[in-house]
Amino acid sequence: MMSVTMGHCMGTKPPSCIILLLLKLFATVSQGLPGTGPLGFHFTHSTYNATVYENSAARTYVNSQSRMGITLIDLSWDIKYRIVSGDEEGFFKAEEVIIADFCFLRIRTKGGNSAILNREIQDNYLLIIKGSVRGEDLEAWTKVNIQVLDMNDLRPLFSPTTYSVTIAESTPLRTSVAQVTATDADIGSNGEFYYYFKNKVDLFSVHPTSGVISLSGRLNYDEKNRYDLEILAVDRGMKLYGNNGVSSTAKLYVHIERINEHAPIIHVVSHTPFSLDKEPTYAVVTVDDLDEGANGEIESLSIVDGDPLEQFFLAKEGKWLNEYKVKERRQVDWESFSYGYNLTIQAKDKGSPQKFSELKTVHIANPRRDNTPVRFEKDVYEVSISEFSPPGVLVAIVKVSPEPLDVEYKLLPGKDSDYFKINPRSGLIVTAQPLNTVKKEVYKLEVSDKEGDAKAQVTIGIEDANDHTPEFQEALYETFVNESVRVGTNVLTVSASDKDKGENGYITYSIASLNLLPFAINQFTGVISTTEELDFESSPETYRFIVRASDWGSPYRHESEVNVTIRVGNVNDNSPLFEKVACQGVISYDFPVGGHITAISAIDIDELELVKYKIISGNELGFFYLNPDSGVLQLKKSLMNSGIKNGNFALRITATDGENFADPMAINISVLHGKVSSKSFSCRETRVAQKLAEKLLIKAKANGKLNLEDGFLDFYSINRQGPHFDKSFPSDVAVKEDMLVGTNILKIKAYDADSGFNGKVLFTISDGNTDSCFNIDMETGQLKVLMPMDREHTDLYVLNITIYDLGKPQKSSWRLLTVNVEDANDNNPVFLQDSYSVSILESSSIGTEIIQVEARDKDLGSNGEVMYSVLTDTHQFIINSSTGIVYIADQLDRESKANYSLKIEARDKAESGQQLFSVVTLKIFLDDVNDCSPAFIPSSYSVKVLEDLPVGTVIAWLETQDPDLGLGGQVRYSLVNDYNGRFEVDKASGAIRLSKELDYEKQQFYNLTVRAKDKGRPVSLSSVSFVEVEVVDVNENLHTPYFPDFAVVGSVKENSRIGTSVLQVTAHDEDSGRDGEIQYSIRDGSGLGRFNIDDESGVITAADSLDRETTASYWLTVYATDRGVVPLYSTIEVYIEVEDVNDNAPLTSEPIYYPVVMENSPKDVSVIQIQAEDPDSGSNEKLTYRITSGNPQNFFAINIKTGLITTTSRKLDREQQAEHFLEVTVTDGGSSPKQSTIWVVVQVLDENDNRPQFPEKVYQIKLPERDRKKRGEPIYRAFAFDKDEGPNAEISYSIVDGNDDGKFFIDPKTGMVSSRKQFTAGSYDILTIKAVDNGRPQKSSTARLHIEWIKKPPPSPIPLTFDEPFYNFTVMESDKVTEIVGVVSVQPANTPLWFDIVGGKHAREMFYILQTACGQNCSTEGGNFDSSFDAEKGVGTIVIAKPLDAEQRSVYNMSVEVTDGTNIAVTQEEIEAQTT
Repeated sequence: MMSVTMGHCMGTKPPSCIILLLLKLFATVSQGLPGTGPLGFHFTHSTYNATVYENSAARTYVNSQSRMGITLIDLSWDIKYRIVSGDEEGFFKAEEVIIADFCFLRIRTKGGNSAILNREIQDNYLLIIKGSVRGEDLEAWTKVNIQVLDMNDLRPLFSPTTYSVTIAESTPLRTSVAQVTATDADIGSNGEFYYYFKNKVDLFSVHPTSGVISLSGRLNYDEKNRYDLEILAVDRGMKLYGNNGVSSTAKLYVHIERINEHAPIIHVVSHTPFSLDKEPTYAVVTVDDLDEGANGEIESLSIVDGDPLEQFFLAKEGKWLNEYKVKERRQVDWESFSYGYNLTIQAKDKGSPQKFSELKTVHIANPRRDNTPVRFEKDVYEVSISEFSPPGVLVAIVKVSPEPLDVEYKLLPGKDSDYFKINPRSGLIVTAQPLNTVKKEVYKLEVSDKEGDAKAQVTIGIEDANDHTPEFQEALYETFVNESVRVGTNVLTVSASDKDKGENGYITYSIASLNLLPFAINQFTGVISTTEELDFESSPETYRFIVRASDWGSPYRHESEVNVTIRVGNVNDNSPLFEKVACQGVISYDFPVGGHITAISAIDIDELELVKYKIISGNELGFFYLNPDSGVLQLKKSLMNSGIKNGNFALRITATDGENFADPMAINISVLHGKVSSKSFSCRETRVAQKLAEKLLIKAKANGKLNLEDGFLDFYSINRQGPHFDKSFPSDVAVKEDMLVGTNILKIKAYDADSGFNGKVLFTISDGNTDSCFNIDMETGQLKVLMPMDREHTDLYVLNITIYDLGKPQKSSWRLLTVNVEDANDNNPVFLQDSYSVSILESSSIGTEIIQVEARDKDLGSNGEVMYSVLTDTHQFIINSSTGIVYIADQLDRESKANYSLKIEARDKAESGQQLFSVVTLKIFLDDVNDCSPAFIPSSYSVKVLEDLPVGTVIAWLETQDPDLGLGGQVRYSLVNDYNGRFEVDKASGAIRLSKELDYEKQQFYNLTVRAKDKGRPVSLSSVSFVEVEVVDVNENLHTPYFPDFAVVGSVKENSRIGTSVLQVTAHDEDSGRDGEIQYSIRDGSGLGRFNIDDESGVITAADSLDRETTASYWLTVYATDRGVVPLYSTIEVYIEVEDVNDNAPLTSEPIYYPVVMENSPKDVSVIQIQAEDPDSGSNEKLTYRITSGNPQNFFAINIKTGLITTTSRKLDREQQAEHFLEVTVTDGGSSPKQSTIWVVVQVLDENDNRPQFPEKVYQIKLPERDRKKRGEPIYRAFAFDKDEGPNAEISYSIVDGNDDGKFFIDPKTGMVSSRKQFTAGSYDILTIKAVDNGRPQKSSTARLHIEWIKKPPPSPIPLTFDEPFYNFTVMESDKVTEIVGVVSVQPANTPLWFDIVGGKHAREMFYILQTACGQNCSTEGGNFDSSFDAEKGVGTIVIAKPLDAEQRSVYNMSVEVTDGTNIAVTQEEIEAQTT
């Protein structure tokens, strides 16, 4: 570890030369960064945050969490810091401290300055700091924001210092009565303080932090009506430092007054007593008072006005309830006060001063007066009935309300009153005569009571009934139709009308037939149309059926019928049919003329015309005659003279009815010599006659069925029979008087043998229904209860049940039905009182009799006997079912339930039917007994208490619940153990206070046992609970850990093992205990994660593998934190240098170099310089370079120190070697040298040092004579090659001699000599051809071409053929020009032949076919791409004519042509060029 020396940043020796090199390199790179000064001269941040405590001593340094300063890009910089602005009072001074590559900015307070920092005056300073380099024009600026931290140098102050409040004597415990307020100008924990009373106070408590004063005891105005309290404020910080001085004092004056706040409030519930009550109750009055104690008790409730005769009094119910009942003191004079009494009542409490309730008026209604006027329940009754309704049908029931016992209803005379009648006792209105005889839609009646005081209107709407039958416009319908009409043809339209309305008058049509008909009718329009094809031959000639017209009325449809006749006309629509077909027979050669051969027969189903027969083919010679009428076939001419010995005749015969022709039939006649059997003809039967007979039979049956329907006409329209009662109709029926209205009694069954409306039966009660208790459903015959029955009033009814049908004329019949009304249990038991109440002690024993209830029933026998039961689900009380005495059945507890409301039932003992009952309420009030111990809420307590709370502070409130009343519910509290007087409890309020100060370090937990005891008599009850008090440690951490230095320096070798110790930092803390225990941690810096620190010892170790070449140094920010409740910490900057180890081999900028050099270059021409670096420090100056491989002929040399590769005196020849592969090894100069190897690929550039060369100096060729051509034809190709490359090897050809007359021309690219001229046999041409390259300077060579023209060989009958139809050759791209690729051979081979590589159509087509297989190496032009190949003219040898490049093109497809002067043959060849 290296110590840190305070001083200026100048002349400091760097740890190693490599650091300086890296820093300079970084400075060079940083010059281009935005926002940086020259050479990267800038502060690490544009703004820093720092802190310093107020009242700090001189030369106190500010603390910052980040490194303040400038990184030394140039270690020679002499940096100076200066405060430019922000320190007008001159509190601060800037200093410079250098450590390694960083110049720290240190700011401290100045010495000898009388002014000190005061946070309350100014808590923040923003300093502008300028950094500059001495002797250089470098400047940097930053801001330092210094926060002045608070010191506890001020005390709390009250404002105001005097308080006064007035509270009521009845104020509840824990009520906040006042609040005092003090302030402390310090901040944070320094500004915290506690409130407490100067002297011990039991009745009040002050919250230590809010200053809220609460009531903690019971106030007694008589004992004391004013309290003078003195409250102190203690600075918590001063207490921590051992000073208990008080900053200020406040006084609170609490005035107690006795206040009767609330007046009694009266609530009234009116009550109408039962006429049989012995002590009738007219109202129930409840009085409430919200005050407590005497102020809330009611002294009296009295009637102050409205009862001059003192006929009423107020009876109090129960001991604890303020409930009163208004009862009568003596018989009330209701006649003098027919409208009742208005009583004025008022209540007063027992408070001081007393308060009276507001006057309350209670109206006592006269139970004997009924002023309700009689009127009908409705002013207008609107009903509707069916038009079919016969006499006696229910129309409406009218009622007046309230209905007097002697009520009488009547119909007032009117134009419609004759059609109806009313039951004067019940108000039942029924029909008096049929309504369908008069066409009227609405009837209006007026009803009234006997006196005529009440009247009402009855509007009766008549519902339209289906009482009209549809009527056809014609009595019958008849029409004619041909059998040939199409399916769907309209044949006839029928039409009917109906006088009813709506659906009753809406008509639909249908065909009423028992048989299937080929007709259908549109149900809405009446149009009759065909549904299938008509056939006169197989169907009836006349259709007679019924069409029915039906309306849509209900309950039945009215229908009428009409006869419809449709006659079908015959049409010739059938062709004749042969009875036999396909006849074959034999006749003899001498068959006589006129002889009967056979007979044919055809049948025409239409039977309109006779059938005629005719031979249509096969009788061209006229040997046969066919009788057109009989169908007999005869021989017309002799066969013997005809010259026919053996023969066959195929006759085709048809039949016709004059219009239609039968399908032709065939007769095959064979002529034979000799005798022939007379039965020699055979035919195939068609069964036509049988089918015709079957059709006629079907037609006859259909006609018979249609005739049967004639007897059904008008079957539904006659009302033949009247309605009849069923045999099951009883003579009498018994009903109970309590049958509910609407209950079914009996269903009357009746029937009518007619159908439709003629058979529809309607039911009515025509007489005997004197009390309107019964009604019968007009449609169903269901007899029901219409009004309640009373057997005591009427016990027998004889009803006339009349039934009607709806036929015309209408028929009816009637029967008498006796209805016996049986008695029912219809009287309920009635209690003698409308309610019962009783009060008992909750300690009353089981079996105690508490009250007797009584009820009576007017019924007789078992219906009048009463039994009692408790309906309420309770186990506490039971009742004697016979006597009505109520007993206690289980233990009572007022605290669980203070009162009971029981429902008592009195039920009769009816043996049949439903038993009747009544229910009364019994209220049972329990008087209190002290039987409950106080119960703590919650059962135990747990509180946390700060150890520095002042004495007298309430730390917990005990709360209990004692449901007992009076003294039994008043609780007093006490402590079983108070830990030597450290705690105390208020007996009345349960407030637990501190009596002595707490000390967390001495004891952290207290377990208090508390007791709650009531004041019950004769025995008091108590319970115990526990209060767990946890003392919370208060922050007494006064001192911050500190390091001796603000920064330290250490070093470690790279590649050191993980866990290697680097250095140790040590901090000190002047606190004791946990507050003085220090933990170390690394929280920031470039080495975060690279190093660990032991949290107890402060030893820093390597946590990762270190590589100096990657990072040469690290900064760490180490925190020292104490273990206080509020931890304090300080930091130190640690600089760690990574020392170098030779662990890297030299590295070059490229793994492979590709330099170029011209061939024939002189000595010492620079080829390339290898640049290598070694990340290890100091190794670059010791690097050495050697060529270790690839230079056997010493074409190259390398400088051992600089790595420069140059040429030697040996000449480079590209044509001999175009590339040289050199292996270069670079070695460092370490003690354990490391080396690396690279490759240098030197490409030798071409120089034009070779001339083009022809393979032959002289070319001699014999060619057949030729005629003049329009276009030049090839003669011979003389090509040359050049060993150079690129432009130096590009060759151009020209004819320089022997072509004076211009007969020849040469392709300058390929060297192909051609001519359009004529050449004759025996002539001779010698040409000099020159080849020139494209180099600089150009080089050339020449060759001579001797051409001898010979006679054309005579035409050969043998065609030329190649030995192979397709040739495949393979060459290497490195093969030289003129090397042979392959030979194509031709048969016959003994004649002169001339070969050429041609393009032309064949070659192009072949190439196109192969293109899909050769990928990118195909060309759409000639296969001999760039004339790379040539065919030797006379022998067919294929040679390379140009250098090949397989990467550019690898496949060649070309055509080779051969000729003998007359014949020509072509073959295809493929040449594949492969890479070497």
